[in-house]
Order: sequence, then structure tokens, then C-alpha cells
Amino acid sequence: MTEIQKFKSDLQRIIKHERADNNGRYDSKKVIQRIVELFIRSSSVPANLSRAVAFYWQENYIDNSAEPENEPTQEHTDILGAMLSFLEDTHEDEEYLSDDDWKELADIVNYEAEDLPIQVLQNLMSTIVSKGAL
Repeated sequence: MTEIQKFKSDLQRIIKHERADNNGRYDSKKVIQRIVELFIRSSSVPANLSRAVAFYWQENYIDNSAEPENEPTQEHTDILGAMLSFLEDTHEDEEYLSDDDWKELADIVNYEAEDLPIQVLQNLMSTIVSKGAL
């Protein structure tokens, strides 16, 4: 099992436990908060970068959802997994990210660039350039 697969499995566990621990009631806001925290902990890049990526995901995919009480959907967890894969430079599930996602990820990396270790920055920028997001 890859780190990204483990992350996705942990996401599903959070969702399952939320329902089981609350007699079937589902608090999506609480789940999203826990997922964002898991994302930040799961990433090996500096927390400011992983936090910015997680907040982009939440704002773009969760907060604008037509059915926020059913979030996160499988599609949205796949997107978050792909974002973690990008940060971890594993190139898994990249097909889940749109051109707009890549452009936003490029903006986030550029904003956080001065606080990133040079090797991390080079790896991220290499991927961003290969996706044509600059």
C-alpha cells in the first residue's frame, strides 16, 4: 500500500467513524476539519504549504459544494489524494487534478517558495512545469 493509498484509507476511516460514533448522524464540517488536519500531518513538506493546499481544496471543492452535508465525495477525496501525491512527489492520481488545480498549486508553491527547502521546491516546480501550469 502506498502512502497515498493509506491516506485515502484513513480518510474513509474518519468518515466511517464519524457515522458510527454518532449513531448514524454525519457532521461533514467536523469530518472536513479532521481530514484537513490529517492532510497536513501526512505531508512531509513544510506545514504552511500543506495547509495552503488543504485550504484551497476545502474552499474550492467543499465549501462550494451543492450538497455540503455529503462531503467529501469520492471524487473530492481522490482530488485531495492527488494533491498530497503532488506534494510528496509520487505522481499518483495526477489525472484527478484539473488545469485550474495545477495553476492554483503553482501559485501556492510560488507564494510559499522562500520557506521551502530547495530540493522540495525544485521537485514541485519540475512537476508544475511539466503540467504547463506556469
